[in-house]
Amino acid sequence: MPMRTTAALRCLLTSLCVTVCMAEAGELVTAPHSGATPPASLVAISTAGAVVHWEREVKPILDRRCVVCHSCYDAPCQLQLSSFEGADRGATKAVVYQGDRLAPMDPTRLFIDAKTTAEWRDRDFYSVLHASGEHAAAASLMQRMLDLGRVNPLPANQKIPASVDLTPYRALSCPRDAEFAVYAEAHPLGGMPYGLAPLAETEYQTLVSWLRDGAPVPMARARPPETAAGSVAKWEAFFNGDSAKERVTSRYIYEHLFLAHIHFPDVAPGRYFRLVRSRTPSGREIDEIPTTRPYDPPGVERFYYRLQWIHSTIVDKTHMVYPLTDARLARYRELFLAPAWQSEVVPSYDPEKSANAFVAFENVPPRARYQFLLDDAHYFINTFIKGPVCRGQVALNVIDDHFFVAFMSPNADLSVTDPSYLSESKEWLKLPAENKNRLTPGDIWLKYLVEWRKYLRYRSARYRERDPRRLGPSLDDIWDGDGTNDNALLTVFRHFDSATVVKGYVGEIPKTAWIIDYPILERVYYDLVAGFDVFGNVVHQLSTRLYMDYLRMESEDLFISFLPADVRESTRDSWYVGAGAQTKAFLENRLSNLDVGTRVAYRTSSPKTELIESILARASPAVRGVPDPINRCMAAPCTRADAPPHAHAVEGELRKLASVARPFVQHMPDLSLLRVRIDSTGTRDLVYSLVHNKAHFNVAFMFDENERRNPSADTMTIVPGYLGSYPNFFFDVTGGEVPNLVARLTAVTSDADFAKLAEAYGIRRSSPRFWELADWFHAERVRSVPIEAGRLDLNRYGDY
Repeated sequence: MPMRTTAALRCLLTSLCVTVCMAEAGELVTAPHSGATPPASLVAISTAGAVVHWEREVKPILDRRCVVCHSCYDAPCQLQLSSFEGADRGATKAVVYQGDRLAPMDPTRLFIDAKTTAEWRDRDFYSVLHASGEHAAAASLMQRMLDLGRVNPLPANQKIPASVDLTPYRALSCPRDAEFAVYAEAHPLGGMPYGLAPLAETEYQTLVSWLRDGAPVPMARARPPETAAGSVAKWEAFFNGDSAKERVTSRYIYEHLFLAHIHFPDVAPGRYFRLVRSRTPSGREIDEIPTTRPYDPPGVERFYYRLQWIHSTIVDKTHMVYPLTDARLARYRELFLAPAWQSEVVPSYDPEKSANAFVAFENVPPRARYQFLLDDAHYFINTFIKGPVCRGQVALNVIDDHFFVAFMSPNADLSVTDPSYLSESKEWLKLPAENKNRLTPGDIWLKYLVEWRKYLRYRSARYRERDPRRLGPSLDDIWDGDGTNDNALLTVFRHFDSATVVKGYVGEIPKTAWIIDYPILERVYYDLVAGFDVFGNVVHQLSTRLYMDYLRMESEDLFISFLPADVRESTRDSWYVGAGAQTKAFLENRLSNLDVGTRVAYRTSSPKTELIESILARASPAVRGVPDPINRCMAAPCTRADAPPHAHAVEGELRKLASVARPFVQHMPDLSLLRVRIDSTGTRDLVYSLVHNKAHFNVAFMFDENERRNPSADTMTIVPGYLGSYPNFFFDVTGGEVPNLVARLTAVTSDADFAKLAEAYGIRRSSPRFWELADWFHAERVRSVPIEAGRLDLNRYGDY
């Protein structure tokens, strides 16, 4: 889903700290001082005494002030400051998220695609820690950016000057040493932190002292925790079994876990591993095989699955935790090794076969595969929500802003219960990734649309054969999590250009809902995760995005099939209002089996709502999760049983804002964090996420989203705790101020009104309290969910 318009193809420039990634020409206003050389008072920092220590002194500052922007593929100028290796690699002018790229670019994954600084220099990365060439005697780029920001700070608590462009995906300058003087003269407000409150004096002094000392390499190489040694050895032994059956099983698991941050129960939170393919066996240093996709040919006859320690700072936007425990090992053996199936050879790595999991793993029992995915459905949906595919507005406008997800029971899914089902239909379940970057636009519409429709006709016919009396599906056909698994019901929120998936049904009853069966879930994963190449060309990215349209509609139609037959077409029509002739062609798959009934009993005139409520009512408390009385008050009293007593009054006020379409919602940021201060200690303070759900007439097209918006139907969901990876704004109030905040917010009717509210109760980018509050949110998150916590990304923080 990563295709973008040309105007929105660049990585976000909102740099929070020491960086070489600056602004496009003409974007900043003139300040009193400009030029490449900062005042002597800023340069003359003593280097006497002990050398500044990377791990104890430098890294904590970079984590708090820099990693919140400079990490992963969307780091400005690919300057990743989440590890020393990333800082040492430096920056480049090459852009990863470039949707109009005609030819694929060479991958630039840190730690994977090059191993040494010299190799990165050959790939056109340049140093930000050391000046070079004729500028070798000058300060480093990083220091000069720090100094430039120090000379020309932004006015405190004011909106950022209009000429400082904070828009996402803008073009970046990324000046080299020889270009910095021109850059600094043209953009005097382009220093670091870019468009934000300045660093504290001690932070600035520490970083510049380290840089003036030559940015020394850490004295000791980072090592994995010793407590993990036993778990690593045990799991590597399992993944590297010798039999063909074991090797096929390990390949299937690896292709689904290659993005996971693997956590062991005997290792402290914050320390994770990656499952990789290595040329070297256990006991030797890992030599990772750098393929673009997990099913690409490894290039060697024998390779080994290894667990590589992640020593970079953990950031929420890529943090997808997957625990490996003794119970998990027993589950793998139960699902994959105990059943009586055989595989004489490991599946082919030919793209036409390896890109289609229904072909590559046809010998593995579908029940084992589907149950493996269901056991951790939240993780697998999260892989395309947080994976590199989902960056940007056009990447995510394939989905509505808020919808619920459930899954077909394995016992009701013909692809699981009937061995002939997948063997007969597997060729119609191909994905665009099999062609890598070689597709043409005509292939997208002709080849895959035709095959998709063939599959839908086949599916319809097979289910009709199973149900000759045309009774239709029942609630028992929906997976109930086997009574204990809280992955059975999920909620997805879209925040314009990012998204979140959470367990349980959170928020008001949404416009749309999905039910996913095994063929849908596997194709979603292989389309958006395993088969997606973030470095690929425009046609690959376009085909990935368009194929996801098919899967969305297939999931929606499966949900609709549980409704009474006489409301199915009108329900789907209400989800695609105004789509016009082009959508009619796109939605040519008319709802099938309209003569088939439903065994779900309906008693009201709102069957969609009733179906969702029936799914919830049928689920056990362990599966259903905590009730949501803030957004969906089903019966009085509307209070959370798990809420501390001092939260009840606060949530009673916040409930007035939730789940109702009012004018104020249209002016809210996509995602805000609210801190409610209870006492001076801060230990009882409350955190809420305020989610702006933007209503759409339809999500049928990739571009011109504003033309399909229905702002008058926008609503807000309020969630205790943290939602999302990219907060757009912080609110900070005392418990006594909450009623006033609610009253003033409901009175907002314009952006100007909201700006006044933000000034009174919010934290602007230039606020001296900005970093203090950002640090508090992170510390509180680590305290409350230590395993899931990662640094929030502040690239999309707004200017209100």
